[in-house]
Amino acid sequence: MLAHRKILQVALIVGALGSPSRAAAPTAEELALARRWTQEHFQPANKLPRAVARPAAENRFSVKLPPHRFADQLRPESPFGINTALRPDQPELEARLKAMQEAGIKWGRQDFSWGRIEREKGQYDWQAYDRLVEACRKHGILLFGNLAYGPKFHDPRTPEGAAAYAAFAAAAAGHFRGKVDHWQIWNEPNGGFWKGSPAEYAAILAAAGKAIHAANPRAKVLGLNMAFCDVLWAEKILKAVPNDCFDVACFHPYRPPSAPEDRFDWWELDQYVKSWHRHDLDPSYPLVRMTFLQQTEELVKVMEKFGPAKPLWISEICWNTNIHPYGSSELRQADMLVRFYVLAIASGRIEKVFWWTLRDGGWRQFDMADMVGLMRPDLAPKYSYYAYAWMTRMLEGKRRLRNDAFGPDVFAAVFAEEGAAEELIVAWANKPYAYVKVNNSQGLTLYDVFGTRRFVPVDPVRTKNLSIPLGESPIYIVGAKGLKATVRPDPGW
Repeated sequence: MLAHRKILQVALIVGALGSPSRAAAPTAEELALARRWTQEHFQPANKLPRAVARPAAENRFSVKLPPHRFADQLRPESPFGINTALRPDQPELEARLKAMQEAGIKWGRQDFSWGRIEREKGQYDWQAYDRLVEACRKHGILLFGNLAYGPKFHDPRTPEGAAAYAAFAAAAAGHFRGKVDHWQIWNEPNGGFWKGSPAEYAAILAAAGKAIHAANPRAKVLGLNMAFCDVLWAEKILKAVPNDCFDVACFHPYRPPSAPEDRFDWWELDQYVKSWHRHDLDPSYPLVRMTFLQQTEELVKVMEKFGPAKPLWISEICWNTNIHPYGSSELRQADMLVRFYVLAIASGRIEKVFWWTLRDGGWRQFDMADMVGLMRPDLAPKYSYYAYAWMTRMLEGKRRLRNDAFGPDVFAAVFAEEGAAEELIVAWANKPYAYVKVNNSQGLTLYDVFGTRRFVPVDPVRTKNLSIPLGESPIYIVGAKGLKATVRPDPGW
């Protein structure tokens, strides 16, 4: 209490020194105290070292997480991934990997930079990536490699460059066989990371896919890897490549600020239609007025024109917490993360989801490349970090049994571990309030996205069939086997 009074006293002095309403001049003691406090707390910007940036965002929010029971295990079947965004010589590598492990992240999407590895023609230096792969595995994290960003002496758009890329891909698949068995063919080749045509990307996909399969028959090749659910571009590629040259289709269905269940996608309209396709599409383009899963079904339809639909991975997704027309609040980012992961898993269409990324790249907050992480640049957790960590503790090791409700407004997906006596419902609404009735035979335990616990015992009159309010933040409902959610009126008995 005395400390709080001293802070208040100093603040009042500092605030009053220049005030015309102050009745008397400050004492010498007050002036000294105010001067010392000001010097400690307000250093002029031009006196700051150039290398030091004052943090532009902070909080004091923390959650005491229980241990993750699969923390050290490699779990290839896990859907929980992230874009690692690591350099092989990352100075704070151990701190980042510990944060990923604590969050329950089991997969990483890692750039294996062609230009960093092949610095001389035909000579590959794997040493730094060998160390990185081993460090990740020690923390229970498997990697898939994104093969991109070539050296200046190779142009993958040419036949010679495509052959060099295929040779690099085969060398990577052979060198890391058994440790890295999934390889992605370039990043967002339908956008700014590929300066060539669809036909030129199709050429490297076909050549590298064949080379990887030859070098490691167990390897899986990840193709398309496109920004948006770009069905127009995907069809051009699928027409031009052998169907067996890749095994998994990847895409990046960013849609800020819209929720994944919203039947309108602002980012699709403003960035894809009005910018990327301003000369050939208009706002009536159908995917603008689709949910994330409806857009996904359009991609499945395109794939089925050329054979059985391939498994789908979301290799990038996030809701930015930047100060921007497409930004989201930090609390909304946490909710969107859980909703997207559960929606993807519960759809039966998506095998894995990789958030972009663990850590904000800096303190800048006004560009769509900003504020994408689960943590701040200094690795301080944001709300979304704890939401991710609690989600993995609740869902890792469980399989989806069914969906008791799957839209348009209420969602309730049921999960259970093999042979367990309990089941789990993850439920939310795509609106401020909704209700489900859940049977209660032995008591129900409810958790919010950060793990706050509430317990409802059995009462034969009041709680045997319990009406549970939902909102836009998901909840986890745990009860005895046979748990079922039924959508109720809004509101009503």
